[in-house]
Amino acid sequence: MRVLDENLYARAMNYIIRTEQHVYFPEIFRYFDSDSKFVKDIPNIVNQLNVYPDNEGILRVKSKFSRWKNDKNYRFPVLLPKNSYITKLIVLDLHEKMYHSGCYKVLSELRRQFWIPHCFSVVKRILQECILCRKLKQRAIKLNQSPYRLFRQEPPSVPFRTIFIDHIGPYFVLYNGKKVKVWILCITCLWSRAINLKVCLDMTSGEFIRALQLHSFEYGVPELCLSDLGSSLVAGANIITDFLNDPETQNFFEEQGVRPLKFEQYFKGHHPLGGLVEVCVKMVRQLLHCSIKKNVLQYRDFEFVVSQTIHLVNRRPIAFSEGLRDTSDDVIPDPITPEKLIHGLDLISLNLIPAMEPLPTSNDPDWSLNTDPIDTIRTSYEKLKKVRTHLIETYNAEFLNNLMTQAVNDKSRYKPVTHKKLQVGDIVLIKEENCKPTNFPLAVVKDVETNVLDEVTDAVLLKGKNREMVRRHVTSLIPILTRKEMSQSNIKTLTDHISVNTTDPTANLGEDKPQNKERPKRKAALQSMQKTRGMISDI
Repeated sequence: MRVLDENLYARAMNYIIRTEQHVYFPEIFRYFDSDSKFVKDIPNIVNQLNVYPDNEGILRVKSKFSRWKNDKNYRFPVLLPKNSYITKLIVLDLHEKMYHSGCYKVLSELRRQFWIPHCFSVVKRILQECILCRKLKQRAIKLNQSPYRLFRQEPPSVPFRTIFIDHIGPYFVLYNGKKVKVWILCITCLWSRAINLKVCLDMTSGEFIRALQLHSFEYGVPELCLSDLGSSLVAGANIITDFLNDPETQNFFEEQGVRPLKFEQYFKGHHPLGGLVEVCVKMVRQLLHCSIKKNVLQYRDFEFVVSQTIHLVNRRPIAFSEGLRDTSDDVIPDPITPEKLIHGLDLISLNLIPAMEPLPTSNDPDWSLNTDPIDTIRTSYEKLKKVRTHLIETYNAEFLNNLMTQAVNDKSRYKPVTHKKLQVGDIVLIKEENCKPTNFPLAVVKDVETNVLDEVTDAVLLKGKNREMVRRHVTSLIPILTRKEMSQSNIKTLTDHISVNTTDPTANLGEDKPQNKERPKRKAALQSMQKTRGMISDI
C-alpha cells in the first residue's frame, strides 16, 4: 500500500509539473513536436540550458555529470518556471522539510532535483514570505531623525508651564499606625529642568488629580502635560480634559490669555521619548534610597524627606555659560541651577530643628545680627530682578547650545534609514522585554500616527490572543504581513491563527483550529468535582 501511494504521488507530481511547463514553456514543446530542425528555430532557453524532454514528457536540463545518465535516482534536474505558483509551493515545502533553513541550504538541496532560471533571486524572494522566518529574523521598524518638537525648541520662559510627569515608588511608611505604600508624583519642568514632588497615597486617578492640583496652587496651571501610558495618568487626564472643555472655562482661558491645559502621552516601546523625565526620576530615587534605605518612616517624616529632596535636587547645575564669565577677573561664576531660574537666587537654607545642625557662632563672618532687615530685603529685591532677567536670557542661549550638542553627539544619528510605513490592517509582532522572538504576540494595526517626515511613529494595535487594544511606538514593532500581501481568502485563517495561538512557533497559518478549545481537566480535578457534588446532594 505504501509503494502504491508513493507511485501515485510521483505520477501526480509529474502530471502537475508537465502541465505547468506547457503553460510557461509552450515554444519548447512546439519546437520538439515540429519536424523543423533548423538552428534558427531553436528557442534560446534550449541553447542555453540544453533542455530536452524525457520519456514522460517532462522538460529536463542536461549537464556533464555522468551519474545522471542511467541512474534513476540521479536524473537530470527538472526545468521549472521562475514565476509559477507550483515553483513557490515546491520551494516552501522543501524549506519546511529542512526546518526553515536559509537560502543557500535550500538552493543546494533544490538543485538536486530542479533547475529554476535566476534561482537565487527566486528562492530568496519566496523565503521572504515565510511567516515563521519573519517572526524569527525580521527586525523592528526604524525611523529617521525628525526635528525637535516645538515645546523643546521654544519652551515658554515660565517655570512649570510645560511639564513631564511620572510616578516613583512605592515606599513603605507608617500612616495612622499601619504600614502602607505611598507613591511620589515627579513633576519636571521642561524649560528650567526643575523638579517638584507630591506624595500620593495610592495610584488612583483621584490621588493624581489631587497632586496635580496642589502643584497648580504653587506654580500655576501648566499648558502642556506629557506622560507615559500609566493607567492613573491617562484616566486622570481624561477627567481633567472633560472638565476643562466646559464653555465657561474656555472663555476664562481666552480672557486671561492662557492656553488651556493639554495632555499628551508617548506610546510604549521607545525609551528615549521618556528620557526627559527618567533622568530626573533616577536622581530623586537615588536621593530617597540613600537617605531612607530600609527604614520605615512616619508619614510626616517621609514628607519632610521629600521636601528636602526637592531642595537638594533643584540645586544641581544644569548649565555653565561662558557669557557670565568676567574676563577682567579670574572669577568663575556659579553654575545655573533650577532654583535660580525659579526664585532668582540660591535660597539660604539651614535646619531650624534643634540638634539637627549646630547653630552658627558669632565668629562666622557671614553671620551678623546688626544687619538691617529692611535694607537687606530692598537690596535683595533689586538684585533679584536683575539676576533673574540676566539668568533667563543666558539660560535660553545655553539651553539651545545644549540641544545642539545632544543633536550631534551620536555618530550615526542622521544616517538615512529605510522606513517601512505601516498601514491600517497590517499584521505585526510586538517586541516584549525578557521574551523570546517566538513568543512575541501578534497584533493587527488599527490606527497610526505620523511625524513631520510622513513616517509612522505610533500605532494602535489589536492583540489577537486577548483582543486587547494597546498603543506602541513603531521601533518596538516587527512587520510580518502587509494588507496587500494578504488575499481575501486567507484573511480569515490568519485571523483565526492570531486569536487561537500566537505563541506556538510551529503553528500552521492555514490550519483551522477551534477558538474555544478548553484544556482537558486532570483526573484529580474530576474526582474532586464528583465528591463536591455528592456532598451537596447529601445536604
